[in-house]
Amino acid sequence: MARIRTLLALERNYLAEERTQLAQFRTGLTLTLIVPPLFIFFLEIKIPFYLVLPFYTFFVIICLWGVWIVIRARSKLSKIRKKKNFLKEREKQIILSSKPISELFNGCMYFNEE
Repeated sequence: MARIRTLLALERNYLAEERTQLAQFRTGLTLTLIVPPLFIFFLEIKIPFYLVLPFYTFFVIICLWGVWIVIRARSKLSKIRKKKNFLKEREKQIILSSKPISELFNGCMYFNEE
């Protein structure tokens, strides 16, 4: 029973990490997608190029930073999901190996057959 509690605690931790990475992914998308409208806005107002150049540089840096956050969050998400799948398999093995534990968790945990 202690092993199943440990596995469930690990699963909660992985879910929290996944939620954090999804928030970072969303932040990266926001930073990346805010740049084109700002870029177009500065194109339409008639300001000399030498005054707008620092803004364009800033926009490019923000866009690249957003893309980097998205790529990093996506790679971490795939690692976390692999760990969660491995953990689910371990839970399934432990639950199916013991009849009392299987009866205790009957109807509470479902494992998708893929």
